[in-house]
Amino acid sequence: MRETSISRRQFLEVAGGALALYTTTPLWLRLGAVGAEPAPANGRKLLVVLLEGGNDGINTLVPYGQPAYFDKRKTLAYKPDEIIKLSDSTLVGLAPTLPKLAKLYEARKVGVIQGVGYDKPNLSHFESMDIWQTGSPKHDISTGWLGRYLDRSPAGGSVVRAVAVGNRLPTALVGAEQSGVAVPSFNGFTFFDGPDGNGSGADPASEPHRLHEAFLHFGDAVLDDPVAQAMPASERATVNAVRAIQKLGDPKAKPPATLADQVSMAVKLLASDLGVEIAMVSLGGFDNHASEKTMHPKLLTELDNAIDRFATDVAATGKAGDYLLMTFSEFGRRVEEDGSAGTDHGTAAPLFVVGDPVAGGLYGSQPSLTLLDGNKNLIRTVDFREVYSTVLDGWLRQVSAREILNTKPGDGLHPVPFLR
Repeated sequence: MRETSISRRQFLEVAGGALALYTTTPLWLRLGAVGAEPAPANGRKLLVVLLEGGNDGINTLVPYGQPAYFDKRKTLAYKPDEIIKLSDSTLVGLAPTLPKLAKLYEARKVGVIQGVGYDKPNLSHFESMDIWQTGSPKHDISTGWLGRYLDRSPAGGSVVRAVAVGNRLPTALVGAEQSGVAVPSFNGFTFFDGPDGNGSGADPASEPHRLHEAFLHFGDAVLDDPVAQAMPASERATVNAVRAIQKLGDPKAKPPATLADQVSMAVKLLASDLGVEIAMVSLGGFDNHASEKTMHPKLLTELDNAIDRFATDVAATGKAGDYLLMTFSEFGRRVEEDGSAGTDHGTAAPLFVVGDPVAGGLYGSQPSLTLLDGNKNLIRTVDFREVYSTVLDGWLRQVSAREILNTKPGDGLHPVPFLR
């Protein structure tokens, strides 16, 4: 094709509408690796599982070795013979609805970090969630801890480095310059004007489609302004990335219905040649102020199935050693049950890490159920930033945890040795 030289003014006159489309695209589309080819599938992958609402850690990793568990939970406590005992502990066991997780634990592929939280805990869902997702107990920063990792680490040829399976982008994946992208489903990930013009049903006469195509074809021209030249190049990279994501799944498939479905979709994205390094999925419903014995076991069953799906799917990639899963929730629950057969907002709770790279076992120590803080809540034994630091320095390894989390040697934080 013959090259055409046009000025910035001509470009703006003809493609003004398309520029408006560009400026409304998500930050990850505009600040990705402009014009780069998809990255090969290599390197370490992280899957983060968010349990929204405040998971009851006491009925997840059950501290049956403390008599106060049975004394303070007359309705909610599991019977001793219901609890899944762990081969290396006589103090804690797993809830009866976590048998698949227990099997992975005994295979030394699960690390359980006990008593994870932060000092001066906040019992608000929104503020505590922000603290966990930004990685700052001071609640003084707006970007996510993994978003800052994206900002400071080399992107290589990747346009999409982090994804959240769902309709919203969690704060954890939001950076100042690079961010992840929310992908509700493979066939539902399209441009705002519907089909992307690749013959799948777009109306060629529509204004959005006309502007979109005009913007793409400006990439064939030689522009006299580097900024103007970068715009269509970035748009082309975006189109290629979106089409590649759509091709990963069945176009007739429905959006993921369960947490296990989300995990399976996330593993496909991580294993693809798009260069996705981090994925995030979520399961809500853990704010069990009432009827917890009915709701909570069902949620743990869904988590159990999802972790089992993760283990199966990463094994099928042939590179299971490249994948690490980590769970978290914004807080735990109070030790003593409330008057509605539920639990109120609490503090520290266990966190799971899963995968072949994990040195399985128990880490940290289970908080006392009787030596509580001023709000009658558990006192954390592990700072959540110690877990994040281990993931950053021991797994992702491209940017130091101190730079991402703004910690200092005097903070007294130490890595948790749950990686092989």
